[in-house]
Amino acid sequence: MTEEERQGLAGEYVLGTLDAAQAQAVRDDPSMATPIAEWEARLAPLHALAPPEAPLPELWVRIERSLQGTAQPRAARSPWFSRFWAVGATAVAAGLATLLVVQRPEPPPLMTVLLTSREAPAFLVEADRGGEIRLAALNNQAVPEGRVRQLWALPAGATAPTSLGLVPEDGRIRVRAAAIRPEPGMLIEITLEPPGGSPTGRPTGPILFIGRLAPARGV
Repeated sequence: MTEEERQGLAGEYVLGTLDAAQAQAVRDDPSMATPIAEWEARLAPLHALAPPEAPLPELWVRIERSLQGTAQPRAARSPWFSRFWAVGATAVAAGLATLLVVQRPEPPPLMTVLLTSREAPAFLVEADRGGEIRLAALNNQAVPEGRVRQLWALPAGATAPTSLGLVPEDGRIRVRAAAIRPEPGMLIEITLEPPGGSPTGRPTGPILFIGRLAPARGV
């Protein structure tokens, strides 16, 4: 395995895009420890892409209301209360079990690493099924003077890519695609364009970075 192949495999492992067998093989390979640690360090700044969200204040109000009056002394509870409480608790438990069975799990996010023509990692892309796409630079390179970088998405079966906007100098962008929805296999690419972006609505400059979205898997 070449160093580039080892780095690519480590990146997929940290992103969680390997299947269980591949991930286990990577964990069992001592030579992968250093590339994995390097990738974890590269991706650490990406926590800023998903800031933590506090629960809504209304949630705590509903919880407090639901708990009011439940701390009655045991002596004040009649046998009928205990019997009905047990029946009610059983019904609640059954309802929760049904909810857990019926509720569909959220699909995993889609991710890819945009590579250069030399297979060097440059950008991380994360997308959700609702249409939001987040881009962060892993190795942000200087842009030639008088040029800009433009982000594109090419869904499977499409004949031409759709522009997602210009990439800022810091290499970070967060957009919501209105005309397309992220899906596995979708190509994400960055091209070099004139100031203001492509004048034709289609890529006119060379492709600098490219990658294909895949579901992230737990490791």
